[in-house]
This record gives sequence, C-alpha cells and structure tokens, in this order.
Amino acid sequence: MTKKYFLSTFAALALGFVVSCDNSTDDPPNQNNNNPGGSTITGPRILSKVNNGTKDTEEYVTTIGGVLSDAYIRDAGSTNTLTASITYTGDKITKIKYQDNVNPHVVDNLYTISYTNGKMSAISMDQTAMSTTNHSDFTIFYDAGGQLYRIVEKKKMGGSASYTHYVEHKFTFSASNVAKVDYTTMPMSGGNPDTSTASTITYSYDNYDSKINPYTTLPKEYFMVTGTLFPINFYMLSSNNTGKITIQNPSGPPISVPKGYLYDSQNYPVSDPSQTIKYIYKPL
Repeated sequence: MTKKYFLSTFAALALGFVVSCDNSTDDPPNQNNNNPGGSTITGPRILSKVNNGTKDTEEYVTTIGGVLSDAYIRDAGSTNTLTASITYTGDKITKIKYQDNVNPHVVDNLYTISYTNGKMSAISMDQTAMSTTNHSDFTIFYDAGGQLYRIVEKKKMGGSASYTHYVEHKFTFSASNVAKVDYTTMPMSGGNPDTSTASTITYSYDNYDSKINPYTTLPKEYFMVTGTLFPINFYMLSSNNTGKITIQNPSGPPISVPKGYLYDSQNYPVSDPSQTIKYIYKPL
C-alpha cells in the first residue's frame, strides 16, 4: 500500500464515467420528502452517496440541517477506505482529519484552516506517513474579482525545519466553472523554489453542461482541501458538470476521458448514461 495507490484510487472515482449524454430520467434513486409518493426531490437536497452498483464509493454524512460531518472514499475493488472527519468553529470548517484504514497509515493528515474576510486564506497540514512526520503551509490567493486563483503549498518533509518542496495549483475559470488546473511541483533550496526542476501536470475540464453540479450541495471548503490531495478532482468546485477531463503529463500525449450524466426533472445528475454510477441525494 502506498500513497500513490490511494491517489490513483480516488482519481479513478473522478474518471469512472462514460460518454457525455444530456438526457433526463424520471426514476432517480432519491426519495422526495415534499411528496413522498413522488420519485424526485423537489425541495432542497444534499449529496449523500455515489454508488457504483456494488458499493458506495463516496459517502457524505450530514446532519438534519445539512452540515457535513464526515466523508468516506472507498476503493471499488477492495476494503480500502479514506475517512475525512470535519470540525467546525461556528459555521466555518476549521479542521479536516483524513485517515486511511491501513496499518501503518499511508494517509494520516490533519488540516487546520484559517479565514480572512470570510474566505479560506491559509491551511496548515501535519502528516504522519509510514512513521515519518511532514508539515505543509498553504496560502490561498484570489483574483481581483474574488475568484480562486492559486493555492501554494510549501512542504517540510521528513521533520525538516526548513521548507523542502513547493507545490502550486493555478486555476483558470470559465465563468463559474474550473476550466484548467496547472499542478506544478519543484524542490526548494534556501527557502526558494528551484524553478529549473519544475514539473507541471495540467488538468483540463471541457464540455460543461448547464445542470447543477451535485458537489455544490456540500461545502466548497471541503473540496478545496481534498483537491490538494487529489488535484484531478478540482472540477468539483464548478457550478456545472464537466463532460470531459484531459490530463497532460510533463511528457507523452494528453489523456482524455469523457464523462456523462442522466438528470432528474430538477436538473440534478442522478446517474451516468449506463445507470451504473448513481448519485444519491438526501432531502433537507
């Protein structure tokens, strides 16, 4: 078991969809509180689970009022699970603890979140991985219009007192949808990034629909932090649903994966076109 394996597992969740299709279905797997005899939730809702036909690969535990308390990411092919436990101060998420269920832990990260003028502005992360302690400091930047622009991470690996590695997530938006994320990594020397060794992976998100992204029913702060673990999933911050994800590695041809959805009458995705992947909501 390695950290790379967990990243690959979660990335597979993001890519586990087939060709985009703008259809509607009148048979979503959701119960309507406003009209118990109906099959479609017509009032407020929140994403509860994503099911692949055999197990809930994603599960979001929320209170009656819709406050996210825990999230589970499950590997479709094994018993491996990543748990996120969420702590609030007032109505703001201030800590997220990610921990896997293997021994010794591969992922055991505690994120402490700070805000400026109501926006997430900084994160500190303490990690114990394979008996090694690491620390990261994140700074979050917004453009003049208040749109997310960059997340910069400086790492202190292996108990170092000085920063050893630099990571930058640079965002390009199209309206309220994430169009591209440039994920750049490099070592640091003397407190400065060594740009001569920089390596960039670009994630592009295209063919957005005009429907509601189910992840917008959950706190965006959770997905901002989770995206630093799994950058491919930053599309979860978008207002709408991406129809294609393209990955451009530092070398080799780009890899494109289409995504598709069926929708209910309220414009929420309820499945992929094959109806294998199901989005399950909870009414509020």
